[in-house]
Amino acid sequence: MAEQNPQTPSELRLRLARWREFFFAQKYRFDLGQSFLVVVNFTLLIITASDKLQIFFGIPRLRSLLILLIPLGFIGVWLFGYFMDKVVRAAQMAERQSMKRSEVWSKHNEQMDRIEAQLRELKELMSRKEAR
Repeated sequence: MAEQNPQTPSELRLRLARWREFFFAQKYRFDLGQSFLVVVNFTLLIITASDKLQIFFGIPRLRSLLILLIPLGFIGVWLFGYFMDKVVRAAQMAERQSMKRSEVWSKHNEQMDRIEAQLRELKELMSRKEAR
């Protein structure tokens, strides 16, 4: 039996890591779409609480409609999260907003601006010296 280097991850660990990433990506999309759940809940509340809608739809009991709407609501939540992930790029936008509001990032950016200005000055001085 060949010895395995302890630094090299096993095939099982790599496979588990891929599954972990897959499941986290799906959870992340579901979390992004969770804000859409408010709309779904409001819609379900209207359907179940309004007798007028029962008459309008011509359905004596709305339970049969709810059996269809609840899974569609969860699918809608996931699809909205997928849209927010792939099209809107919500994570990057949230990060940008966090950076704009962060005092630490503001100080960091000020320091970087000062460093870049000093480097430009130094470069100009060097080029003037070389020109002489």
